[in-house]
This record gives sequence, C-alpha cells and structure tokens, in this order.
Amino acid sequence: MRIGVNCFILQKNIGGMRQYFLSLFGELLINDSENSYVFFYFKHNIEELNNLGTDKWKDGAILLNNQDEIRWHFNKIDLYFCLFGALWPRPVPKPSVVGLSDIQEKFFPEFFTSQDMWSREMHYRPSTKSTDQVITVSEFSKNSIAKFHRIPRDKIHVAYHAADEFFYSNESKIKEASIPLPERYIFYPANRWLHKNHDNLLKSLAILKKEQKLTVDCVLTGFDYPTGYPLKKNIEEYGLTKQVHDLGYVSLDELKYVYQNAAMLCFPSLFEGFGMPLVEAMACGCPVACANVTSIPEVVGDAALLFDPHDPKDIAQCIIKLLFDENIANRLRKKGLERAMYFTRRKSAAKHLEVFKNAVDSYRKRRYFYYKYIYEPIHKTRMYYKRKNID
Repeated sequence: MRIGVNCFILQKNIGGMRQYFLSLFGELLINDSENSYVFFYFKHNIEELNNLGTDKWKDGAILLNNQDEIRWHFNKIDLYFCLFGALWPRPVPKPSVVGLSDIQEKFFPEFFTSQDMWSREMHYRPSTKSTDQVITVSEFSKNSIAKFHRIPRDKIHVAYHAADEFFYSNESKIKEASIPLPERYIFYPANRWLHKNHDNLLKSLAILKKEQKLTVDCVLTGFDYPTGYPLKKNIEEYGLTKQVHDLGYVSLDELKYVYQNAAMLCFPSLFEGFGMPLVEAMACGCPVACANVTSIPEVVGDAALLFDPHDPKDIAQCIIKLLFDENIANRLRKKGLERAMYFTRRKSAAKHLEVFKNAVDSYRKRRYFYYKYIYEPIHKTRMYYKRKNID
C-alpha cells in the first residue's frame, strides 16, 4: 500500500508532535516492508525530515509549495494520512486517517485567540467526521473527541506516543561542562503555552522560599511565544531570578543529560493529550511529580506523585517530598523505568498499521461525495461569516 503523508506542520517548535512524527516514521521507514510512504513535504520541513535517521523518506517524496497541491497527487497513493490534527485537502477521494492529539479548546478556550478558535473549529471536527479513521494518543483524548465531535468511539483508536529510543539507553554523548546546571534542581521542559502552567510552578517555588526558607533551583527548557506565558517578567516579579534557569531550546543529547541529573521532573501542566516529557523522564530514571488531570495519570500510572496543578501549595509539598525522601524517589525511579517500557516505537507503529488497514476496509466513496458536495460547502459558508465577524 502506498501511504501519503502530509508533513506541512512539521517543525522544530511544535513540541511533542515533532517527536511523535520522528519516532513513528523512524520505525515505519526501517521496519515496514509491506508499505511505501509518499511524503508530501515543504521547504520548512526538510531540516526535521533529515532527523529521521534514514534517507528512505526521500523515496517518492514530493516537494510542494502549498497543501492544496496535494490534490494533484492523490492518484499516486492508496491512503492519505494527516497526523497533525487536520485533514487537508478535504474531503479526500481515497481512504484517509487523521491524527488528533487533543481538543484542548473545548476545555480551556481562554488560552486561545479568536483566530485560533476559528481555525480549530474550521478544521478539527470536519476532519474527524469526514475521515475514515481517527488516531489519538490517550483514552482521555478518545473519550473527549467522541463526546465533542459526536463520532462513534469505535472510529477512534489510541496509539500511545513513544519517546526517542536514545532516552532508554545508558548512553550519554554530552560532556558535563557543555551545559551549565545547578548542583541540585527540579526540571520542567515545556514551551510557554498558557496551559503548561508555568505560573503555578513559579508560585510554588516562591512559597517554598518565603514560608519554608528553602531555595529550590529549577531548570526550564522550551520556546517562548508572543501570546504565551511571560516567563522572564514573572521570574523577576516573584523574586526567583537566581534560582530559575531558562536554557531555552536544547538538543536531544542535552535534554537527556538534564533529565539524568535532575532531582525530579515537576510537571504542572493543566492539560495534556499525552505528555511526552513524562515518558522521557521515566525512561531516564528521573522521578516524576505531576498534575492529576486529563491524560497525565493515565500515562504515569503508579510511577509518579500526583498533585493539584491549580494549587501552588500542593505542588510545593510534592516538591519537598521528592527532594527530601530518598525512599520515595528511589521507588518512583524503579517504577518509572518499568512504566516507560510500555511506550515503545514498535507498539505505536503496529497500532498505526492496524488503523491504516481499517481505513481501507471502511472506505465508502459515497461518503466522499456527501462531504464534498453537501457538508463542506455548508461548513465553509458558515465559517466564512464567522471569520468576517473576527476580522
């Protein structure tokens, strides 16, 4: 089977979705001998595609200027896969699968601009409804999508993400002097999206400093965003300049090194479809304390301390437990290493192949004509007037 893959969204700064892409196709390109993959790619994708670890992605790959040009090449594929949330172009006169990690906008609309909300309404639900099968990353997301998009649960399949295999080995390619770290620190890798809840993490550090007279060093990584959390400003406002260390973007080697040397991962995110850093930390033997919401408990199982991410005092108490109770830390290291082995590239790839086959088996051409001539024209007209109100 020839599987067409839309790579348009693939870039360095898309968080866990980048690792999802690289992990999945790093496995499929090397070990799937029954199918071939046609990557529809764009100039801004090339750097990340070269990180796949094989040049096989170039076999049959098609360089395009925009996503609409993909329509010209449907005759070259048997199935179309869009793994970044939106099926585009849409609808598709071929069996299709769309990947949708979460629908956060249904839970925290305040974290999105009007344009963001319009874009998600424009693409997400029409994509899951018109595609043949949907892949998501957790049971939490599966239940959410089924409920809000009003599609059958048996159309939605869970394929857990897998961390890069490098995290599972004892190998370390980085020398200690190449990245400056405090002697003992907690770690939080996250872009400055508002749902990542940096504010309550900073508040918990301020509480420990003021009420417990305890200065806890915290290392952060990730990208800033114009509409994201004002990290630098609030670090200064909370009086944490000397103890919060922002490394910005780091390489895979550097990220592993930070996990391996951290006293703990503190993960206060308010919303996750999956939560890749949780698996990375567990694979590296880094104890985990994390939020008790959305998919997070599903991912960590009993291998983490859970806290209420809305309560900085609860976060602070968990930090103290892991920092000063070596028995708890050792127990979580052991359980985390065991739990991390549940999330593998092989399992994820096998699930995707199963869903691809289901999509071919369930494809009905009359559904394509319905979405092309009835559903999409009505939907696009409605969204056109919504956008005019935004503008």
